Amino acid sequence: MKIPKVPENERKRLRALYDLEVLDTGPDPDIDRLVELAGLVTGCPVTLVSLVDKDRQWFKSKVGLDAIETEREISFCGHVVAENTNA
Repeated sequence: MKIPKVPENERKRLRALYDLEVLDTGPDPDIDRLVELAGLVTGCPVTLVSLVDKDRQWFKSKVGLDAIETEREISFCGHVVAENTNA
């Protein structure tokens, strides 16, 4: 897998993420229900809400996956972040 590029707006993006103060927080029942519903509607065995930090992809909510985070270098979402430089 190709390693995701770091977007030009990385400092601004990370500041916005950290300002949310959601990283490493506990479960959120409302988000968990949405993730479960997304899996049911799409038929996907794995559904996630992931947040891409400086070095990792952290899962706020997940169904069908035991991991709580992965390295950013191997994250699919890291590629999405790299392409969306308008955040």
